Amino acid sequence: LSTVRLLIADDVGIGKTIEAGLIVRELMDRGEIAKFAVLCPPHLVEQWQSELENRFNLQAVALTSATASRVEREVPHGTSLMDHYPIIVVSLDYIKSERHREHFLSIAPECIIVDEAHTCAASGQGKQLRFELLQRLAADAERHLIMLTATPHSGDETAFYNLISLLNPKFSELQSRASARDPLRLELARHFVQRRRKDITEWQAATNDG
Repeated sequence: LSTVRLLIADDVGIGKTIEAGLIVRELMDRGEIAKFAVLCPPHLVEQWQSELENRFNLQAVALTSATASRVEREVPHGTSLMDHYPIIVVSLDYIKSERHREHFLSIAPECIIVDEAHTCAASGQGKQLRFELLQRLAADAERHLIMLTATPHSGDETAFYNLISLLNPKFSELQSRASARDPLRLELARHFVQRRRKDITEWQAATNDG
């Protein structure tokens, strides 16, 4: 199986979390991965834990500013955090400090889900650090990377091309290549999925008619 690099940019409420969960569950069941981490804003940490457990029977540990010291104390001496807890949900606020960021990079698993990925692609203080973190994670060509966002393009061209460059660095060249038939644009289509609510409604109507 080739490395999964995917940007799921469906509208809010269509099921991006479930899509990502199905992908990692399949990768685990096939033995492609043994560990993964979810990076998300702090207010979504508990929701991710709950969804993974209730929908996919996957027990995840939360790594946040509030829980990190307790979680790390529970890891046996000489054992890596990810070896002891193969599934973790990490608050982006927690890993914004250099020490925590470097620690996470040293233990980062073979599969990463990034929720609200657009918040990691914008420029500006703090956000630039998030983008650098994802760049370093994406630099391992064998690491699976699944990014989720309902707003892939918020009007900030640079942020959008930062985001798609995480799928493949050459995609950043698309900023200066406008043709809809550009081979690079066709290549991007294999990694970028976007469904609007309207698309789902039309699909349901067609299914019911059939």
